[in-house]
Amino acid sequence: MKAAALAALLVLAALPAQAADCPLDLGHGTGLVVYSQQFILAVRPEPATIEVGQAVVLHLNVCTKSGEPAELTRVDAQLDEANVIAEAHIVPGIEGRYRVEGLVFTAAGAWEIGFEVAGGGKAERLTHDLIAK
Repeated sequence: MKAAALAALLVLAALPAQAADCPLDLGHGTGLVVYSQQFILAVRPEPATIEVGQAVVLHLNVCTKSGEPAELTRVDAQLDEANVIAEAHIVPGIEGRYRVEGLVFTAAGAWEIGFEVAGGGKAERLTHDLIAK
């Protein structure tokens, strides 16, 4: 039993330092992580269940893979097979933390939410699919 606990502590100690610099846990036990070769985004929607016509707030931590804060430059969402686009207002926080407001999913279906991110001399668009009911 003690050997297993020691092994778990060694594994935790071996984790990269970025976990401390770019927390992926936004609290409340909900959220998702979107990542690419350059960036990591931890995203928690509020409310957790996305309903048609209801405004959604996104809480984000945006970082480079090396754990440095990155800049969130744009957030939008597009409904599959339609030209319905929702844009949001970005409220910057400190050290890669952001609050995205005013995102409203106007129809039921599969939406692709896009995050434009810059940092470390690079820029990229990351996406994730969400379902609005």
